[in-house]
Amino acid sequence: MGPESQAVVEATSDTPQPSSSNSKGLPLASGAGTGWCVFDADVPYPIALLFESAIDHNSKAMKGFCERNDVSLAPHGKTTMAPALFRRQLRDGAWAITAATTWQAKTMREAGVDRVLIANQVVVPAEIEWLAKSLDEGFEVYCYVDSGEGVDIMNETLARTQPARRLPVLLELGITGGRTGARSIADGLLVAAAAERSPYLALTGTSGFEGILGPMGDRPVQEGVDEFLDQIVELTHAVDAKGWFEPTPEVIVTAGGSAYFDQVVDRFSCVDIESPLRVVLRSGCYISHDDGSLHEVSPMGVTPRAGRDDRLVPAIEVWGAVLSRPEPTRALVGIGKRDASTDGLLPILKKVRRRGSTDIETVAGARVVEINDQHAYLDLEPADPLAVGDLVGFGISHPCTTFDKWRAIPIVDDNYRVIEIAETLF
Repeated sequence: MGPESQAVVEATSDTPQPSSSNSKGLPLASGAGTGWCVFDADVPYPIALLFESAIDHNSKAMKGFCERNDVSLAPHGKTTMAPALFRRQLRDGAWAITAATTWQAKTMREAGVDRVLIANQVVVPAEIEWLAKSLDEGFEVYCYVDSGEGVDIMNETLARTQPARRLPVLLELGITGGRTGARSIADGLLVAAAAERSPYLALTGTSGFEGILGPMGDRPVQEGVDEFLDQIVELTHAVDAKGWFEPTPEVIVTAGGSAYFDQVVDRFSCVDIESPLRVVLRSGCYISHDDGSLHEVSPMGVTPRAGRDDRLVPAIEVWGAVLSRPEPTRALVGIGKRDASTDGLLPILKKVRRRGSTDIETVAGARVVEINDQHAYLDLEPADPLAVGDLVGFGISHPCTTFDKWRAIPIVDDNYRVIEIAETLF
């Protein structure tokens, strides 16, 4: 099956809009509409922004990758939780949007998404009831199972509610010492058998997440990723051989974070079953990309591994003002942990707009060396002209934990003029 999308989201009056100009980074006086420039006099700093040209490039690059490899995309919406970006992803062929929690799935549905994959277990009865009710109302939603206990909880809850449709579930395979997922193929088959016996569940496919794997001694991480993906293929074949995927109309096999999705495509090409197959990637960070760890490891990053020179480009910047230059080799900038991610590499200085100038200089800046709640520490050469009041633009690493620090992020053209506001619904 190809990556064509049936999940369409439209901008409607019911779509949540930015609340007001009191959101961090939006103008103090002119409101939160469009047409203003991020360097206007009434814009407070820090401010995060997204370049439309980069978003558009990244979205179309991933669409091309999926089409060339005949796979579908269900990007992790938890990365951005921004309906404005969901719309672009679905426009460019995303088959679904992936959530990590039932709350996120509900938020996505309210934003207009009509197919969501919850890449997680759902074991709270009220959440299971919501899934069943939503299915009956025509919302297409999937979730994971990885234990007999989880299947039992679903059975007990659904027996009380008696839904009209079976709840589609995917069997998750995990990694010993890692996150969720059955720890072996044998354990997975026990869970699959329990799901197949359920009158309320439809075993619809298999799943896993390779992104938490790290180097194993002298072996490169890529070897461990391939071995894990091959186990998912083996589990899929074992479940299919027992006929436990019936009567699902297609079998979904899904993995793929933002680092090894080329290997997912390669290894999942070995799935050989009679039922119609849909391979689903769940990469989420590609839409904004970054200037840090993702750029270093992505198959479409600094050194593309995907067979083409379709590099993703960083779409997100965080700008702040130089607050102090108390020492010749030290500058303090007004961005911090409240504004930019710190769980990967620290922000990197990319651009400078000097006080009193309208020019933007691209600089080969160093990474921030330390960061507090509201301050970023830069080490400089004594002759560096960076001065108090200058505005500096940073690239970030790991977009997930930058997006969740902002209620609203302006989408700008290449002249930094705002064409849309992306509200985030964390």
